Amino acid sequence: MEIVIIILFLVSIALLGIAYTQRDDIKELEQEVEHLSVSAMQEIYKMKKKMRVLEEELLQGTNTKPVSQDTQSVIHFDYYTKNKILSKYQQGMSIAEIAKSENATTDEVKLIIEQNKRELS
Repeated sequence: MEIVIIILFLVSIALLGIAYTQRDDIKELEQEVEHLSVSAMQEIYKMKKKMRVLEEELLQGTNTKPVSQDTQSVIHFDYYTKNKILSKYQQGMSIAEIAKSENATTDEVKLIIEQNKRELS
């Protein structure tokens, strides 16, 4: 009977050790999900803001001005995505590979790299 109690005690200690190592992984996943939800909310806010501006232009009838290339070159990525792109560029990944991994166009990646050349130096 004593042997069974000792074995159960050792098994419980082993399971507690495993449980503590698993908690860190869960916290990292929770932080990643939280970051993704925040960035998704930011993107939704930006889209709603753009829609509001477009609706106002349509209502006012001032949609005669064509959109220039300069206004399209202003790209807003969140801080986390910019850092990922820049770090991948510093690690030697090609622009096409970075664009594919970050779901962006090569022009957007080039523009982000050009805008942040000071940080790369």
